[in-house]
Amino acid sequence: MNELTVQDLSLVVSRLPKDVVKMIKERGLILGGGFIRATIAGEKPSDIDLFGKSKEQLEAAARALADDRFRAKFHETKNAFSVFSGVRMPVQFIFRWLFDTPDACMSSFDFTVAQAAVWFEDEHWHSVCHAQFYSDLAARRLTYTSPIRNEDAGGSLLRVRKFLARGYNIQAQSLAAVTARLFMAVEWGKIQTEEDASLILCGLLREVDPLTVVDGIDIVDEHETKGGA
Repeated sequence: MNELTVQDLSLVVSRLPKDVVKMIKERGLILGGGFIRATIAGEKPSDIDLFGKSKEQLEAAARALADDRFRAKFHETKNAFSVFSGVRMPVQFIFRWLFDTPDACMSSFDFTVAQAAVWFEDEHWHSVCHAQFYSDLAARRLTYTSPIRNEDAGGSLLRVRKFLARGYNIQAQSLAAVTARLFMAVEWGKIQTEEDASLILCGLLREVDPLTVVDGIDIVDEHETKGGA
């Protein structure tokens, strides 16, 4: 496995709120995914995603952070505990996927530009990233990793839409693999017309529409599924 450069690892840690740094150090949590990519790419991160070994570990950490922050709100979805505190960046403690090691956490992400993790161990900060992390990030290229995990079939395709809007690109092989993941969830025996297929595929995509308002909180929660049309 590859690592982030020393400079980038330092940059990522320096951009984290001090209470999140303390949380990672003291509770053995793993920082993964979008915050790392966005920070290194010079983009604005939308939230901070933290991972751990158990739901109990993550809940205890989330509640502790909410208690420490002024007027913070603790919120639980089907997949994560989230802490919202005014204009500060939301912090999400993801329990839909649990990991014993940072390598396992890193490998679970669906695109190489998201396959990076940071953690604190033995008095030092550590990192791991995909071998193509830097080359794909520099080219703003989406390379699909076909992760084996509990996920909604249309999740990766909707993330492609989000990345394309941010100026990323995807080549035919990766786009085909992302689309195949969606198609594998379709019960084709029940489909007779193109319109039938369109309605079913649209339904699968709507189930994981990331543009979700959680209980009146105007914030994007990409780990929460949305039931119904």
